[in-house]
Amino acid sequence: MATPKKSKKSCTLRMEQVGPIQAADVTFGDLTVIVGPQATGKSIFLQTLKLVLDRDHIHDTFRHHSVSFNGDASAFLGGYYGKGMAAAWKAGKSTLRWNGKEASLPLLAKPSKGQNRKERLFFIPAQRVMSLTRGMTQNFGQFDYGDPYTLRYFSDTVHDLLQNEFGAKGELFPQPNRLNETLRKPITQHLYGAAKLSVDSKDFTKRLVLNVPGHKEGLPYTAWSAGQREFTPLLLGLYWLCPAGGTSRRDEIEWVVVEEPEMGLHPQGIEAVLLLVLELMKRGYKVVLSTHSPVVLDLVWALQEFKHLGGTEADVRKLLNLSASGYANELGKAVLKKDMRVYFFSRDNAVKDISRLSPLSEETAEAEWGGLVGFASRTGQVIADVVNRAGAQPKKTRRPRATKVGVKA
Repeated sequence: MATPKKSKKSCTLRMEQVGPIQAADVTFGDLTVIVGPQATGKSIFLQTLKLVLDRDHIHDTFRHHSVSFNGDASAFLGGYYGKGMAAAWKAGKSTLRWNGKEASLPLLAKPSKGQNRKERLFFIPAQRVMSLTRGMTQNFGQFDYGDPYTLRYFSDTVHDLLQNEFGAKGELFPQPNRLNETLRKPITQHLYGAAKLSVDSKDFTKRLVLNVPGHKEGLPYTAWSAGQREFTPLLLGLYWLCPAGGTSRRDEIEWVVVEEPEMGLHPQGIEAVLLLVLELMKRGYKVVLSTHSPVVLDLVWALQEFKHLGGTEADVRKLLNLSASGYANELGKAVLKKDMRVYFFSRDNAVKDISRLSPLSEETAEAEWGGLVGFASRTGQVIADVVNRAGAQPKKTRRPRATKVGVKA
């Protein structure tokens, strides 16, 4: 299968010698998936994508919350990426280009004089569980300098959503006017079960609880499963991106980044989350994921093969275990029209485009899907070798077991 062709509308971010990134040249599709081991620069890359898109909105947000860097680029970069991260940019060595236009982190650390200061990219960070403390949302100012901006802003958005739009509503999930039933059903089955996500306002404090049948009081946040704690802030972020009523999306938002959507989840839970990712694509968002889950790449590989082999929305429904319905058909048709790309980040080499995900590729990074299926492939090969070796050995005559005197074998 040929590598997807670059569209005239495609956006490209190139970074060299920035933190652990040796060289990254990424052209984004409708869905872009980034894989690779820890500490290879994936988060730095994605945070930089937001910075080049939302530079002035970020500066305005810091200023709105009374955070002033007084023109100190290093202080801004530490406040944006995390304390100490200003050292990731090496003067004279590091380079940055967005759609062919040269930039730099010290330059982006200062606001421009542009008039369009709206946010274009919504970022759901890997640390999203920190946006809830004991089931209570946190606003921007409750975090410290050095906590990544993407976490602080995401948490503040969820906090505002819970305090205002959902302020008078007790039940957050399921909601009949929020997400299609096709999307809600697997969330119920694989993430919340019979429990309902609700807001408890006792003691004059709004906190999230799970109302479980047979329990008089809501189950507190600390008693939830790890997957439920990880998924709930992600769900609230998706609620914000998918407004209720006739509005399909946030008009000003074009991009969505989700770091490690699989965190804490069983593979069936990951499938439920991936349905939500496809919903974002259906609504017209450009989605970027970072992941350590082969389930995510299983989906991308299958969709790529469907496009190549003339698969239909019925094949998409079967893959996602969806019953035939008008919505499921629309979802299948929509995702088959999307451009999907996959990039592998490594510690010592340039970022590789592995979008084909061909198991037969001579390039190890592509054949092993950035290392996500390397162990499984190696296990299969070693077992096959052992089976072949055992089959080649002559069969030994089985000796009768020795028995104690007076005891039958």
